[in-house]
Amino acid sequence: MQTDSHTDDLIFLAIFFLTIGIVYIAPSIVAFRRNHPNRWIILVINVVFGGTILGWGIAMVWAMRAAHRIGAVSSGGESGLNLFVNDVRRIQIVDPPPLPQTSTAQELERLHDLLVRGAISQVEFDSLKAKLLGAAPHIEKEQ
Repeated sequence: MQTDSHTDDLIFLAIFFLTIGIVYIAPSIVAFRRNHPNRWIILVINVVFGGTILGWGIAMVWAMRAAHRIGAVSSGGESGLNLFVNDVRRIQIVDPPPLPQTSTAQELERLHDLLVRGAISQVEFDSLKAKLLGAAPHIEKEQ
């Protein structure tokens, strides 16, 4: 009867350790079954840090997260810690809308307002006014 007890104990231990082993590497199994782009990194984290509850949890959460792949239809946003796979956002570059055109009179009023507030000097005002009116700026020499 002694051998039957040992055999039962060995079978129980084998099943116990097999179950613990499967639970231990479950994040890696999930990552490989889902063909996660970072499955090898998840495997390393799972094996090295899986003994801690935190390491196992991080690996499992990462393996369960969706990962967008190139060529897949993306519903937007980065998902998961995709170290090697980036979500590509397609953007269209367009010309900015044209600036509103101001009349010469409005521009002269704006320059005069700057002069009155002291933002520009009389010389700068005269130069900008001449450029606006299309004439060469008249520079007065101060004595």
